[in-house]
Amino acid sequence: MQRAILILGLVLAASLCTFAQGSNAATAVAIAPNGNATGILSDQSSTHWWKVTLTTNGYLRVQTNSGGSVDVDLSIYDVNSTSYISGDSRSGATSDAFAFLKPGTYYINPYRGGGTGGAYSLTTTFTLPTRNADTEPNDATTQALTLSPNSSSTGHIGFFGSGTSDETDYWKITTTQDGWLRVQVRNDSLDLRGDVLFDVDVSVYDINGSSYVTGSSASGTFSQAAAFLRPGSYYVKLYRGNGRAGSYEIKADLFPPGRANDVEGNDSYQTGSTATINGTVTGHIGYFSDGVADPGDYWKFTIPGNGKIVVQITNDSLDQSGTRFDVDVSMYDVNGTNYITGDSRTGTFSECTAYLKGGTYYVRPYRGLGYAGSYAMTINYTAPGRADDGDGNDDPATAKAFTYGIANSGHLGYFSNGLTDNSDYWKLTAPSSDSIYIQITSDASVDVDLSIYESNGSSYITGDSRTSTYSQAGFKPVAGGTYYIRAYRGLGMAGSYSILATRSSSAVSVEKNPADALIPTELALEQNYPNPFNPSTTIRFSLPRTTNVRVAVYTMLGQEVAVLVDGTLSAAVHGATWNGEDRLGREMPSGTYLIRLQAGDRQIVRKAMLVR
Repeated sequence: MQRAILILGLVLAASLCTFAQGSNAATAVAIAPNGNATGILSDQSSTHWWKVTLTTNGYLRVQTNSGGSVDVDLSIYDVNSTSYISGDSRSGATSDAFAFLKPGTYYINPYRGGGTGGAYSLTTTFTLPTRNADTEPNDATTQALTLSPNSSSTGHIGFFGSGTSDETDYWKITTTQDGWLRVQVRNDSLDLRGDVLFDVDVSVYDINGSSYVTGSSASGTFSQAAAFLRPGSYYVKLYRGNGRAGSYEIKADLFPPGRANDVEGNDSYQTGSTATINGTVTGHIGYFSDGVADPGDYWKFTIPGNGKIVVQITNDSLDQSGTRFDVDVSMYDVNGTNYITGDSRTGTFSECTAYLKGGTYYVRPYRGLGYAGSYAMTINYTAPGRADDGDGNDDPATAKAFTYGIANSGHLGYFSNGLTDNSDYWKLTAPSSDSIYIQITSDASVDVDLSIYESNGSSYITGDSRTSTYSQAGFKPVAGGTYYIRAYRGLGMAGSYSILATRSSSAVSVEKNPADALIPTELALEQNYPNPFNPSTTIRFSLPRTTNVRVAVYTMLGQEVAVLVDGTLSAAVHGATWNGEDRLGREMPSGTYLIRLQAGDRQIVRKAMLVR
């Protein structure tokens, strides 16, 4: 009787246990994320249901272990209890199923796969990621989480729940200045199960959230994407490149350039920013936004009159990514489109020079090498040392009158609106038949020659085209006659000159022959021009008498490089040219050289600088 009562008790206990284990999802029994439970499967109870509630992302592992009389298989279902996630239907005493899950309540279904029946144990193990989760949902640009420049955050990728897997996270970074935005991502080396490599890749998108800017799909625990960006809100997409699920850290750094920015929108001459002459402005080049990079800036400057303009640009040697950076420069005429000059040398310094008339001109610094960076630009203006002639006197009909003994001045070589002022006409009325001498003295930057014409303005009388800062010619006029003097640029760029007419009753008359030049009164060696030079330079020297002359070029150590003149020359102004080569025709390197004039027992030495 006692034995019968014991058997009945076991049957009742088994029935109670079977009921407690749940026969369907609605009656599923809760088990902790890290918990243990037991159950008995039999003909009457061949399937059981358990439920586990997770409060964070993580790796859930479910294991069963049974005796030899029953084969327990295993399935894990989604939060709706019907969508299968994973399972294990292998034959044997153990089953093992796992999933990478989002927060929620999931269902575990052990069921008899074979055998007659028996007891089993159920173990759940839940492992958290190493980093904190991001705030979901952030699976689209409209849901992007905010990440400040020069800050970091963490997140999870790959976890599943409610029928979807979190494959991507979007972050939004807003910048308020130009800079190099660097996004770095560090992720777990293995997913949470520890048997598959895990990798998070990165893409950066423009302010519209859809146009790709840059990214990285490198395998491993580290990814980096960087771009040179203007102010705006940009989007970073992190996505699973390999593995199943894990955590990451995202870090954003913004590196602004070293100089202040120009006011953007100055991408054409019509919208050029204003630069003050003899002042410095700064700007940025190469930064990107809204599908467009800023490859160059336009600046406009206004000068009050003729002058020498020197534009100098100093730029960063490297951009913030460590790439060599170079800003080149172009100068444009008053119409903003006709190129005047420029400099495209490689390096941190660019310079261009122009001799311009008064007006408004344009300068465009533009990217020559590298990605993006900053620059400083100085526009220096130097006016000529003498007053202008007023221009408009470019032919005999518009010649400007001047009188004996009174020095007048003018400018030559200045450019504007496609034209260079290369000559000025002056007119002079002779009150007597006394000889007249015209003398012109010019700046070192320009060699002004002269020609004298009859009263018809076209019949040539005489002139002087020596290479020097001084020109002189004399002629015998007819009393009361009007004569025209043309001052014109012989060599050099631009500058000012003075013109003076004198007369002397004792002066020797000069025939109408340009070969009858004035005889120098002393030995002289003028400074070579141009200097510095490349590829050639002109050397002028004056001989007061016929003599044996030798002109040679030497290194600073006294080694003879080339002989330019070696022979007897008459009393006159002579010239020679050195092309920067030695006597064998080989190009000499950049440096300072000595030019020595040997005339009889006298010698004169000048220094010349060759710049390759």
